[in-house]
Amino acid sequence: MEQTSNVLEGAMTSGINILVVEDEIITARDIEAKLKKLGHGVVGIASSGEEAIQKAAELMPDMILMDITLEGAMDGIEASMEIDKHQNVPIIYLTAHTDLITLHRAKVTEPHGYIVKPFTQRDLIITISMALYKHRMEMKLKIMNQMLQLFLQPISLEEKLQQALEMIVSIPRMFLQTRGCIYLIENDPNTLICKASLSKSECPTVLVGQCLCGLAASSGEVVFADKMDKRHTLQQDATPHGHYCVPIRAEGIVLGVLNILVRDGHKYDASEENILTAYANVIANALHSSK
Repeated sequence: MEQTSNVLEGAMTSGINILVVEDEIITARDIEAKLKKLGHGVVGIASSGEEAIQKAAELMPDMILMDITLEGAMDGIEASMEIDKHQNVPIIYLTAHTDLITLHRAKVTEPHGYIVKPFTQRDLIITISMALYKHRMEMKLKIMNQMLQLFLQPISLEEKLQQALEMIVSIPRMFLQTRGCIYLIENDPNTLICKASLSKSECPTVLVGQCLCGLAASSGEVVFADKMDKRHTLQQDATPHGHYCVPIRAEGIVLGVLNILVRDGHKYDASEENILTAYANVIANALHSSK
């Protein structure tokens, strides 16, 4: 029971921006109040399927809570199908209908969750947390497959690494800064060389054992920092930020480091480390097989 409570408490502290689609304004405001109490933001309220499509495109929410029965010609299921054509956003259905026909129509659209009215804050916490996790794992597998295909392309290693880095930081709700770089160890075993970057401010070289990336290379372990602490010996005058520095290893040998920046104060997340480690392994296997 205590473990469940801790999980729910953790879910409440991770606020996201949500679009509420509900044609009963009193119900919509009640949902909005519940979400805000849980620490989430409500970027908008839509009362029809057509309005939901428009606001989803304009507001780019992290998640949509979609009532199935809506006013107008388009219901929530039809709106979800249209949104899914253009945006990769998790959708949770809200409905008072539990008949088999409605459930079958909803199931075909592969929603990330389903809440039956009336519902509690606890229902929201659990369903939102599971939907975010499911969405993240789907994106992880999708990007891993894209990276595997990428490393088979007849382009330069630098181009492959640059495209791989762009894929990695594209996962919604995972990284709070689209900045990072990939370092490789080439001729000098004591020096990391930047081979791909999403910012001109990244260090062109880092000595093994120096700063966070160098520490990850020397230890062979993931190094995380939620801020610029005393280990951050380089670029101390940069905008405050944190890091995940993940060794790129093949057969026990460190080939480089995957460095992803996060916002200052970002909390460590074991699932984020696992995803980054999986991506680093794809890069490592590609580098090792090319030798």
